[in-house]
Amino acid sequence: MTNWFITYSETKRAIGDYFAASEALLHLHAGLLIFFLGSLLFRRRMRSWVPIGLVYVFAFANELADLFTPDKHFGLLAPLVDVANTVFWPSLLFLLARRRILKA
Repeated sequence: MTNWFITYSETKRAIGDYFAASEALLHLHAGLLIFFLGSLLFRRRMRSWVPIGLVYVFAFANELADLFTPDKHFGLLAPLVDVANTVFWPSLLFLLARRRILKA
């Protein structure tokens, strides 16, 4: 199981290196990509709980995977910042899509 976490971590690093993107930027793009793909693949509107739920599940699963990666050393704040970077824009789009529902 540990090999999977190392492979996952190395793949994320390689993607970041290939696109010359920081980890924070990768989190931002991943969150938006998961949100849009979740909406398209499950044929749900962006105001549905399914796409935003997927973003949160993937964000927390990614941080759990990082905890099991031996070369990752961080304090309590780094995982929270990573989750915030991943969910911020999808959450804003979700709330914007639901604003009509919230007014009713």
